[in-house]
Amino acid sequence: MKNGDVNLVDLDFEYKLWKNRLDCFVREIKIIKDRNREVSETRPGKELNDVEIMVLEEHESQLVQLLNRIKVQEQEMQFYNKDFPVTHVHEYVLEHQKLREKMGRLCSLHTERIDDLIDELGI
Repeated sequence: MKNGDVNLVDLDFEYKLWKNRLDCFVREIKIIKDRNREVSETRPGKELNDVEIMVLEEHESQLVQLLNRIKVQEQEMQFYNKDFPVTHVHEYVLEHQKLREKMGRLCSLHTERIDDLIDELGI
């Protein structure tokens, strides 16, 4: 965002960063599920309970939904010139701000939940 202008290429760059982070979060959840399966086989009773698994799966669903929403937003932006500046009240910028807020909330939530689950599994 140069000189107060918002360029679509700036938004696109941030989307790429977010997608990579969300992919990492989803892979992290897969690792925790795999570890939980190992713990349940080797140390029964020490694995995550059903509520924790349900919360983890709901969180994973939220991550995937946001990832899909970002991909849709990217597809919509493909029809415009990447260097095309838009105003701060343009629909893409407003949608981007909403996604940025949601991304921030999910990142914080992810960190808290994953830390709790790692402690629970004794990893």
